[in-house]
Amino acid sequence: MAVSIVSAQAQVVRIGSVLDGNGTSDLGLRAAVQEEVLRLLGSRYDVSFPDDKQFLGDWTVDGTARNVDLLLEDPSLDAVIVLGIVGPSYVSRRSDLTKPVIAAIVIDPETSGIPIEVRERAIPGRAGTERVRVSGVENLAYVAHSQDLVREIATFREITPFTRLAVLTVAGLEEALPSLGPRIAEELRETGVEATFSSVGRSVDEALASLPADVEAVALGAMPQLADTEFRRLVAGLHSRQVPTFSLDGQGDVRRGVLASLKIARNEMFLVRRVALNLFNILRGERAADLPVDFQVEEQLTINMETARELGVDPSFAILTEAELLGATSAVPTRRVSLSDVVREATNVNLDLASAERRVAAGEQTVREARASLLPQANVSTLGTFIDKDRASAFQGQRQITGGLGVQQLIYSEQARAGYAIEKQLQVSREEERLQLRLDIIAEAASSYLDVLRAKTVEDIQMRNLGVTRSNLSLARARVDVGVAGRDEELRWESQIAQNRRSVIDASAQRNQAEIAVNRLLNRTLEEPFATVEAGLGDPELAVNFEVLEPFIASPGAFRFFRDFMTRDALEASPELRLLEASIRAQERALLAAKRAFYVPTVGVDAQVEGVGDGGIPDAQAAAAPDNLNWAVGVQASLPLFQGGALRAQRTRAQIELDQLTIDREATRLIIDQRIRSALHQAGASFAGIDLARQAADAARENLELVRDSYSEGAVEIVRVLDAQTQSLSAELEAANAVFGHLIDLMAVQRAVGRFDYFRSADERDELVRRLDAFFVENGYVNHRN
Repeated sequence: MAVSIVSAQAQVVRIGSVLDGNGTSDLGLRAAVQEEVLRLLGSRYDVSFPDDKQFLGDWTVDGTARNVDLLLEDPSLDAVIVLGIVGPSYVSRRSDLTKPVIAAIVIDPETSGIPIEVRERAIPGRAGTERVRVSGVENLAYVAHSQDLVREIATFREITPFTRLAVLTVAGLEEALPSLGPRIAEELRETGVEATFSSVGRSVDEALASLPADVEAVALGAMPQLADTEFRRLVAGLHSRQVPTFSLDGQGDVRRGVLASLKIARNEMFLVRRVALNLFNILRGERAADLPVDFQVEEQLTINMETARELGVDPSFAILTEAELLGATSAVPTRRVSLSDVVREATNVNLDLASAERRVAAGEQTVREARASLLPQANVSTLGTFIDKDRASAFQGQRQITGGLGVQQLIYSEQARAGYAIEKQLQVSREEERLQLRLDIIAEAASSYLDVLRAKTVEDIQMRNLGVTRSNLSLARARVDVGVAGRDEELRWESQIAQNRRSVIDASAQRNQAEIAVNRLLNRTLEEPFATVEAGLGDPELAVNFEVLEPFIASPGAFRFFRDFMTRDALEASPELRLLEASIRAQERALLAAKRAFYVPTVGVDAQVEGVGDGGIPDAQAAAAPDNLNWAVGVQASLPLFQGGALRAQRTRAQIELDQLTIDREATRLIIDQRIRSALHQAGASFAGIDLARQAADAARENLELVRDSYSEGAVEIVRVLDAQTQSLSAELEAANAVFGHLIDLMAVQRAVGRFDYFRSADERDELVRRLDAFFVENGYVNHRN
């Protein structure tokens, strides 16, 4: 019969406790339990924890048994709390409890011979019933952790392969749960792993010495008997042998050097609260035997990357994409770039822009070449002649050296003048092409950077979704344990996890590709890592920001005026139009030259001076020879009379090409007009969709939480959860895409306008808003000021 400790007079509650030993973690857990019990029960009962009733064991079953017996026989105590690993497992196997006992935490009760029953009970605060697992033993309430060691070892083998495993546990656990080791060893043998189980006392050296020589990996259970320095020495000793380690206790061990663990850090707060609530329910009159025993432990694969590098372990992409990585400091990027940094750096280092700069520089020299034909030309020449003596005469010596200087100057050449004028306009075209390319590079750099941010967000969402699926798998396993669901439901979640892991890998690949695209634009090593800075709608450098411009786009009428203003700015700033204007001016000059070719001659002046040396002229003939200086000046004019119709064809072709360029200009004007208006409509729609997408994501997330709660209670089927999770994932992705999609749309607007806000000063950004306001007023629309 249960021992009731509640009556009208029983206001004093005295509690004893038993710990496995004096480990720091156990002592901290007991202090936290006492504090939580006092907080929860202090207003209703006079709770005390007598100092002489708080016992410490020696991490053995015998030590725990003695302490538990003393407390059970003590009439001054109303309840006993047993904390640790050895003690809870031992006391939960007893059926002679004379007062309420709460044990935490019990490992794998179902397969360890510890009493457990499935009961159906009403759902607190809601209609319906749920199945729960309870101890079924009078005066026994425990907190259970069903640990699937085989699955954890399978995860360990995904990180690094092995076939021979040693499992180290705290001394006393093997005695408390004698069937646990052999059962796990048999199950592991079926997966191709030969496992040995050993107990670790307080001697690390003995533990290391007891390991088989051929061990390839070690799984570590909780080691509360070891001080932190000793535990780290144990881990270091294993790693010095290049033996990978895996913690069965949790993430805390990974922070202390263990390679990996599948559990998150032990959630002490929830464990402490469960113990306090169990005591509270017992004091209210509930039977300890009817209290739920299951304690959900969330899973999160954690890998210590420093340890992995030390051991030469190289986890696969599939593992890395779902693991929390600790100690990956060497992979932390030293370069940190923002959206503003990227667009500015791209204009300085992009190779395509560097090529365009060279093209413009070469064009400047082409203009100089065209101009050179209009300037004076000068040349010098020299000639040495040696002839036969018999051929020498008064006019030509046997040896003669001639030097000359020639000067030419075009008086007028329509072709040369037109060529120079045309090249100057073509140079303007090259400069506008460079500006057009610069705008394209800026737009591409901005969009590529935003693609990186979007890809990182998508990767994070997919990672969180994988975590939700893992949590749902844990719920499914609990449902299987209480008989609400079958093995098929667990397998369905395992299949979903595989799909989610693939989605994470795909998202990671998309992020890597986006980062490579940014590095290419910045002329960096393509896989050079960099850290990003989040970009948002509140970026102060964005003047064309739909939050700032809200008064100008709040209504269809205002938005129409806004589009007109932006279109006017776009047409004024468009390098495409300026390029065509320069091409038209060049073609007009070519047409004029073609017309003048019929009647305007080419006129030039040519002057030559030549000096002749008289070496070799006989003295008798020298007096008869002419002087040694010759000069000549000539003027030439030419005009083509007939060239087979070529001049007429050139004139006609020039006119047609001019007409074509004029048409191209008007077509380009329409394209720019369409582009800016379409971009503004798109940006306006994406801006309006941001809040809607967020609302949808919030609603879908809340719906998923409600459905998961119902699923954990057995009220809904797996299909409802899968549908809610898929809907939540889609809504989260849509919400992320809404923000980054709008920012990309803003970049498209600025490219269409031909000016990027990141290259405007603060005064220029303010001036834009002032000009916009003036435009609205000038056109009679003043409602935007209300």
